[in-house]
Amino acid sequence: MYNDLLLNRLTAPTENEDEQVQELITELEELDSLLSPEAQELIRDLRPYIVTDDVYEDIDEKASFGERVADWTATFQGSWKFIGVFALIMAIWISFNAATGKTAFDPYPFILLNLTLSTYAAFSTPLILMAQNRQSAKDRAVAQNDFQVNLKSEVEIADLHRKIDVLTDTITMQNKMVNVLVEARRKELNATVRMMEHKRSDSSQNGNGNGNGNGSINTNGNGNGNGNGQAH
Repeated sequence: MYNDLLLNRLTAPTENEDEQVQELITELEELDSLLSPEAQELIRDLRPYIVTDDVYEDIDEKASFGERVADWTATFQGSWKFIGVFALIMAIWISFNAATGKTAFDPYPFILLNLTLSTYAAFSTPLILMAQNRQSAKDRAVAQNDFQVNLKSEVEIADLHRKIDVLTDTITMQNKMVNVLVEARRKELNATVRMMEHKRSDSSQNGNGNGNGNGSINTNGNGNGNGNGQAH
């Protein structure tokens, strides 16, 4: 069984398995009690499946080229490297055109630079929004996966509590039966001891009675003998 679970972890889950897991979790959500027979059957059906999943890896594998570009753009623009490169380009642009004067390709007040920055802002803003939407989708997927993992953990813990309660009740019943058997055995032993003591007392009384009878007979015999001797 452990090898099967390890093999399931190494192999990626199929879409059918994901659908089955989702159906089982949906049915579990609709239950009122996790200790009902229906819940126990659903827990047994859900137990072989691996609910934990690397959501980020799955989303990145299914990402398109545009989505990858949006992620790279948002990542690059949110770094100190972008700030340094952007500041360097701005300094070179302004310094070159200011030093060149009227022969510059973008003289003061740098209208071409303003147009370039406006165009860049117009294109970068949608890319950043796309990256934010993808991050929101990732967060929702992570939250959904966390919910499934927590739900499976909850039902497994509830099932363990049920099994522990059953074991506790069984042990309690066995202890009661053992106590009853011990008490019965103790009464039996007490009765046997009393019977042995009674027989021992009866045998000792019979021995004392026989001894007293023999002693009286011997006394009578001695008296008779003495009387006969005096008569002669």
